[in-house]
Amino acid sequence: MASINQNHYSIALPNFCNLGTSLRILVLVQAMAAVAAQLKSPGAVDAWHEFIDISVLLQPALLLSLVALCLANRALGKLSYAKGAAAVAVLELCITWLVYAAIQRAFGDFQWATLRRDWFFCLVMTGVLLTYFNMRSRVLSPALGEARLQALQARIRPHFLFNSINAV
Repeated sequence: MASINQNHYSIALPNFCNLGTSLRILVLVQAMAAVAAQLKSPGAVDAWHEFIDISVLLQPALLLSLVALCLANRALGKLSYAKGAAAVAVLELCITWLVYAAIQRAFGDFQWATLRRDWFFCLVMTGVLLTYFNMRSRVLSPALGEARLQALQARIRPHFLFNSINAV
Protein backbone atom coordinates (compact mmCIF):
# COMPACT_ATOMS: atom_id res chain seq x y z
CA MET A 1 0.00 0.00 0.00
CA ALA A 2 1.39 3.43 -0.91
CA SER A 3 2.18 5.73 1.95
CA ILE A 4 0.86 9.22 2.29
CA ASN A 5 3.72 11.69 2.21
CA GLN A 6 2.53 14.70 4.19
CA ASN A 7 5.43 16.94 3.13
CA HIS A 8 5.32 16.22 -0.59
CA TYR A 9 4.37 19.17 -2.77
CA SER A 10 4.80 19.00 -6.52
CA ILE A 11 5.79 22.39 -7.83
CA ALA A 12 4.38 23.24 -11.26
CA LEU A 13 4.08 26.15 -13.63
CA PRO A 14 0.72 27.93 -13.67
CA ASN A 15 -1.87 27.31 -16.36
CA PHE A 16 -1.08 30.18 -18.72
CA CYS A 17 -4.35 29.70 -20.64
CA ASN A 18 -6.39 30.50 -17.53
CA LEU A 19 -8.01 33.93 -17.77
CA GLY A 20 -7.40 34.65 -14.07
CA THR A 21 -3.71 33.88 -14.46
CA SER A 22 -3.47 36.14 -17.51
CA LEU A 23 -5.26 38.95 -15.69
CA ARG A 24 -2.95 38.64 -12.68
CA ILE A 25 0.07 38.76 -14.98
CA LEU A 26 -1.24 41.88 -16.73
CA VAL A 27 -2.02 43.70 -13.48
CA LEU A 28 1.25 42.79 -11.74
CA VAL A 29 3.43 43.72 -14.73
CA GLN A 30 1.63 47.04 -15.20
CA ALA A 31 1.98 47.79 -11.49
CA MET A 32 5.71 47.11 -11.66
CA ALA A 33 5.98 49.30 -14.75
CA ALA A 34 4.26 52.11 -12.84
CA VAL A 35 6.70 51.66 -9.94
CA ALA A 36 9.65 51.68 -12.36
CA ALA A 37 8.37 54.85 -14.03
CA GLN A 38 7.90 56.56 -10.67
CA LEU A 39 11.41 55.60 -9.54
CA LYS A 40 12.95 56.76 -12.79
CA SER A 41 11.38 60.23 -12.87
CA PRO A 42 11.36 63.13 -10.39
CA GLY A 43 7.73 64.30 -10.71
CA ALA A 44 4.23 62.99 -11.34
CA VAL A 45 3.99 64.42 -14.87
CA ASP A 46 7.41 63.03 -15.75
CA ALA A 47 6.41 59.68 -14.23
CA TRP A 48 3.31 59.59 -16.45
CA HIS A 49 5.40 60.25 -19.58
CA GLU A 50 7.93 57.62 -18.50
CA PHE A 51 5.11 55.13 -17.87
CA ILE A 52 3.85 55.71 -21.41
CA ASP A 53 7.38 55.21 -22.79
CA ILE A 54 7.71 51.95 -20.86
CA SER A 55 4.27 50.79 -21.96
CA VAL A 56 5.09 51.26 -25.65
CA LEU A 57 7.45 48.29 -25.42
CA LEU A 58 5.73 46.52 -22.56
CA GLN A 59 2.19 46.14 -23.90
CA PRO A 60 2.98 44.41 -27.21
CA ALA A 61 5.60 42.20 -25.56
CA LEU A 62 3.24 41.30 -22.72
CA LEU A 63 0.33 40.44 -25.00
CA LEU A 64 2.54 38.39 -27.32
CA SER A 65 4.00 36.63 -24.29
CA LEU A 66 0.57 35.71 -22.97
CA VAL A 67 -0.44 34.27 -26.35
CA ALA A 68 2.86 32.38 -26.73
CA LEU A 69 2.68 31.01 -23.18
CA CYS A 70 -0.88 29.83 -23.73
CA LEU A 71 0.13 28.10 -26.96
CA ALA A 72 3.13 26.50 -25.25
CA ASN A 73 1.24 25.63 -22.05
CA ARG A 74 0.92 21.91 -22.80
CA ALA A 75 4.60 21.55 -23.73
CA LEU A 76 5.69 23.54 -20.66
CA GLY A 77 3.55 21.34 -18.43
CA LYS A 78 5.52 18.26 -19.50
CA LEU A 79 8.84 19.79 -18.39
CA SER A 80 10.20 19.83 -14.87
CA TYR A 81 9.70 23.09 -13.01
CA ALA A 82 13.29 24.27 -13.43
CA LYS A 83 13.36 23.51 -17.14
CA GLY A 84 9.91 25.03 -17.60
CA ALA A 85 10.89 28.22 -15.75
CA ALA A 86 14.05 28.47 -17.87
CA ALA A 87 12.00 27.94 -21.04
CA VAL A 88 9.57 30.66 -19.95
CA ALA A 89 12.47 33.06 -19.28
CA VAL A 90 14.09 32.34 -22.67
CA LEU A 91 10.73 32.76 -24.41
CA GLU A 92 10.18 36.09 -22.66
CA LEU A 93 13.66 37.34 -23.59
CA CYS A 94 13.12 36.39 -27.25
CA ILE A 95 9.73 38.09 -27.40
CA THR A 96 11.14 41.20 -25.73
CA TRP A 97 13.96 41.31 -28.25
CA LEU A 98 11.59 40.84 -31.22
CA VAL A 99 9.23 43.58 -30.05
CA TYR A 100 12.13 45.88 -29.21
CA ALA A 101 13.69 45.34 -32.65
CA ALA A 102 10.37 45.97 -34.41
CA ILE A 103 9.74 49.18 -32.45
CA GLN A 104 13.29 50.43 -32.94
CA ARG A 105 13.19 49.65 -36.66
CA ALA A 106 9.93 51.57 -36.99
CA PHE A 107 10.67 54.54 -34.74
CA GLY A 108 14.38 54.96 -34.11
CA ASP A 109 17.87 53.66 -33.79
CA PHE A 110 18.88 50.48 -31.98
CA GLN A 111 20.43 50.95 -28.52
CA TRP A 112 21.94 47.98 -26.71
CA ALA A 113 21.83 49.72 -23.32
CA THR A 114 18.07 50.12 -23.52
CA LEU A 115 17.62 46.52 -24.66
CA ARG A 116 19.73 45.25 -21.74
CA ARG A 117 17.61 47.29 -19.31
CA ASP A 118 14.43 45.87 -20.84
CA TRP A 119 15.84 42.33 -20.67
CA PHE A 120 16.68 42.88 -17.00
CA PHE A 121 13.14 44.12 -16.33
CA CYS A 122 11.79 41.11 -18.24
CA LEU A 123 13.84 38.63 -16.19
CA VAL A 124 12.94 40.30 -12.91
CA MET A 125 9.23 40.28 -13.74
CA THR A 126 9.36 36.66 -14.91
CA GLY A 127 11.04 35.66 -11.65
CA VAL A 128 8.59 37.67 -9.55
CA LEU A 129 5.58 36.21 -11.35
CA LEU A 130 6.82 32.61 -11.17
CA THR A 131 7.54 33.06 -7.46
CA TYR A 132 4.10 34.62 -6.94
CA PHE A 133 2.28 31.78 -8.67
CA ASN A 134 4.36 29.18 -6.84
CA MET A 135 3.61 30.72 -3.44
CA ARG A 136 -0.04 31.21 -4.37
CA SER A 137 -0.45 27.56 -5.30
CA ARG A 138 1.19 26.48 -2.04
CA VAL A 139 -1.05 28.71 0.06
CA LEU A 140 -4.24 27.86 -1.78
CA SER A 141 -3.82 24.11 -1.73
CA PRO A 142 -5.79 23.06 1.35
CA ALA A 143 -7.72 20.66 -0.87
CA LEU A 144 -4.56 18.60 -1.22
CA GLY A 145 -4.19 18.39 2.55
CA GLU A 146 -7.87 17.57 2.94
CA ALA A 147 -7.59 14.75 0.39
CA ARG A 148 -4.61 13.31 2.25
CA LEU A 149 -6.51 13.45 5.53
CA GLN A 150 -9.52 11.70 4.00
CA ALA A 151 -7.29 8.99 2.54
CA LEU A 152 -5.68 8.46 5.94
CA GLN A 153 -9.07 8.29 7.63
CA ALA A 154 -10.27 5.78 5.03
CA ARG A 155 -7.31 3.58 5.97
CA ILE A 156 -7.94 3.84 9.72
CA ARG A 157 -11.72 3.24 9.72
CA PRO A 158 -11.71 -0.38 8.46
CA HIS A 159 -9.12 -1.35 11.09
CA PHE A 160 -11.13 0.32 13.84
CA LEU A 161 -14.29 -1.46 12.70
CA PHE A 162 -12.51 -4.84 12.50
CA ASN A 163 -10.96 -4.40 15.96
CA SER A 164 -14.29 -3.34 17.47
CA ILE A 165 -16.10 -6.37 16.04
CA ASN A 166 -13.26 -8.61 17.17
CA ALA A 167 -13.47 -7.25 20.71
CA VAL A 168 -17.21 -7.92 20.91
